Amino acid sequence: MRIVSGFVLRQIAGETIAIPSGPAARELSGLLALNGSGKLLFDLLQSEQSEDALVQAMLDTYEIDADTARADVAEFLGILRENGVLLEADPFLG
Repeated sequence: MRIVSGFVLRQIAGETIAIPSGPAARELSGLLALNGSGKLLFDLLQSEQSEDALVQAMLDTYEIDADTARADVAEFLGILRENGVLLEADPFLG
């Protein structure tokens, strides 16, 4: 899975904001405010990633347990899915 192309990250008033442009703007009418872990995951999702890889990145970066990391990743991916900005991998290609 990965983020659809067309997002620009900007620092605005100390917050990281993902701003859709081009085709991405048609999928999401608004902005995504990202906290530290959200930015980490968003950055990683610029290329194809597995959920397990995202969980491992959280474990490597933050002092949290595996259950918390997995729950945080699942919540973030759910938000991206709800907003139509996550491209799922084709199960027939993997």
